[in-house]
Amino acid sequence: MIKIRKYLEKDRADIQKICADTAKGAFTKKEKLRRAICVPYVDYYMDKEPENVICAVDENDRTVGYIVVSTNPELFQREFRENYIKMTAKYSRFLAFFTRFCVRVNKKLDKKYGGGLHINIEEGHQGQKIGNRLLDALAEHLLSKNIRYMYLVTQNRKTRGYGFYMHYGFCEAEKYPFGSLALVYDIKKNKEKGNER
Repeated sequence: MIKIRKYLEKDRADIQKICADTAKGAFTKKEKLRRAICVPYVDYYMDKEPENVICAVDENDRTVGYIVVSTNPELFQREFRENYIKMTAKYSRFLAFFTRFCVRVNKKLDKKYGGGLHINIEEGHQGQKIGNRLLDALAEHLLSKNIRYMYLVTQNRKTRGYGFYMHYGFCEAEKYPFGSLALVYDIKKNKEKGNER
């Protein structure tokens, strides 16, 4: 049985493994690139905003999925500008360049929506509604902080996650080069309509 709970420091290695295992191409295979993908996608959140990390754990309390969010845009921007982009560049200049672009996008989205998230579930546990449960838990967490929206940026409409997010209730909000999209979920509106799962 899968349980949803707050992050504990002991979850770090499992979260990093899931992040790297579910990345694409060389990021899943080469140790240097596995490390690179973790820096911007999970390390920042575990290091600087651990209260905003929620885990899905199995009966042995092993993390099988996670969702992370930043609720402090000023800290997020400063830390990435001063530290996390440089840390990423040690492993991958390409990913550091991409991360710099993403941080700029997040800055604009945070002004409008707040609650930028990243979610991942290990392959053996996908398709079990864990993603819905993690999003539900995050929605409650964000509402408790008076944050009305949660958002993410997806590569394009063809990604596996796009259909999942749209089915959950996210809407397209912004379009970017190469087909990337910002998807936004209005927590308060969907809760009032009774659309939370």
